[in-house]
Amino acid sequence: MKRYLTPAERHQLFSAAYKTNDDLAQRDYHLMSALYYSGCRISEFLAVSLADAWDALKSNYLYIPAAHRKGGKQDHDVLLTKPLRMHLVALLNMNPSQNGADPLIAGRFGEALTARAVQLRFRHWAEEAGITLPVSPHWMRHTRAMDIMRNSEAKEPLLIVKSTLGHASLNSTAIYSAPSREEIEQELEALDGNGGKRTSRAQLRNRYQRRAG
Repeated sequence: MKRYLTPAERHQLFSAAYKTNDDLAQRDYHLMSALYYSGCRISEFLAVSLADAWDALKSNYLYIPAAHRKGGKQDHDVLLTKPLRMHLVALLNMNPSQNGADPLIAGRFGEALTARAVQLRFRHWAEEAGITLPVSPHWMRHTRAMDIMRNSEAKEPLLIVKSTLGHASLNSTAIYSAPSREEIEQELEALDGNGGKRTSRAQLRNRYQRRAG
């Protein structure tokens, strides 16, 4: 698993938007944060309506129906932890509509924001943050899973990840049990005494292609 951010990289990304004092940047900050803390796919989160968000604040769970999920077979519910609740409230406060059927995250004309638009916003903030990795909204889901694996004190952290992401099978979650890139680099650096900044395989490929002409 390489499509995730380290805690430091995630802080860089979020801070780039947070420090920018305009409404769009603040929306992006809360959206990126909500995607991380919910572990939702971008399509799932963009399908959340105002009524869904209002109900989540009452029940303490964000309900994702099967129809909005990959494969369309299994419902999912996301616990509103304290930070997720905070970001959800912020997104609600930014939406002037009182029509529960309207999308939580709306575009300029009130329509649901598209996944492509969010991808472009992620690309913008990654560039602003000086992150050269090809960050996308789905990286927030992977980042959440990797952080649980890294920090959870549960006996079986992989099962916590499975439940958080709403995987039907543990086989889908197994990718997060492999050593992280930082762990591999740390061990090899300890053995060889050689370090360096994290470099993606795509960057290595681009360097190779430039050398090859």
